Amino acid sequence: RYLMDYQQWSGVGTLELIKTITADDSVTYYDFDNLGDYNVHFLTANNIQAASTTAQNLDIRVKIGGTADAGANYQFAQQLGNGAGTFSESKSTSFSQFIWLPNVDNETNAAANGYAYIYNATDSTKYTFGTFQTVIKQDIHTPRISFGSNVFTTANQCSGLRVFMADTGNVASGTVSLYGIRYS
Repeated sequence: RYLMDYQQWSGVGTLELIKTITADDSVTYYDFDNLGDYNVHFLTANNIQAASTTAQNLDIRVKIGGTADAGANYQFAQQLGNGAGTFSESKSTSFSQFIWLPNVDNETNAAANGYAYIYNATDSTKYTFGTFQTVIKQDIHTPRISFGSNVFTTANQCSGLRVFMADTGNVASGTVSLYGIRYS
């Protein structure tokens, strides 16, 4: 109890920052190559803007042996909605990445925000799973939301995560942070 009172021992379930990246319009992707010994990871994206006016996704790939896996080893299901009350879904059983933030661009006052939990990335005997929730706002559109889940369908120990623009262009601004969640 004494160590917890003086913040010298972190308790079970605490978020521990691994790395924060501030986008600067210089690259199309950012790598998180240190996953630590955590079984659960938490990614946050704050005020993300792309360099292009063409809407695209900021997505995630797992890295195996230092290389981002771009094969059709991913599956996802997501629900999309907007402030006008319109909802839709999309899904795939053969995709090349975890989906995360849709409709990222640099229109007036555009901002994409969200989080993702990644499970089992460091366990070589299990699939890597993810869940996400996002909110996107631009002046010319009503607010939009998305939420859903992903799975990397190969049991493998991941060496890292890559956050990247799914089509073309750079990440112009915003921050992405990776946390580990302590469970022991």
